[in-house]
Amino acid sequence: MQCTFVTDSDVLIACPAGRIDTTTYNDFKIVLNAELDKTGAKHLVIDLADLEYVSSAGFREFFLAGRRMTRDGGSLAVCNFQPAVKEIFEIAQFMTAYG
Repeated sequence: MQCTFVTDSDVLIACPAGRIDTTTYNDFKIVLNAELDKTGAKHLVIDLADLEYVSSAGFREFFLAGRRMTRDGGSLAVCNFQPAVKEIFEIAQFMTAYG
């Protein structure tokens, strides 16, 4: 798992690539939270165009990011789903909560 970031005003765009699973979810959490702390962004967009797989452990980090953004008065948007990843988000009804 690798993650690149782009900041535009108060929006942070995170672009994870590869897999977020039981061996990489903690890395994703650490780099995402560090970037949010560094930039102070109010809004987070997670672009999943290059994310091939997300496990339940990885999915939890998306949920926690959404909670953090809501708690801090911001927002979360997730876009460019791969089919297998989109199915996980739909099953968990994440799109209803944050989409």
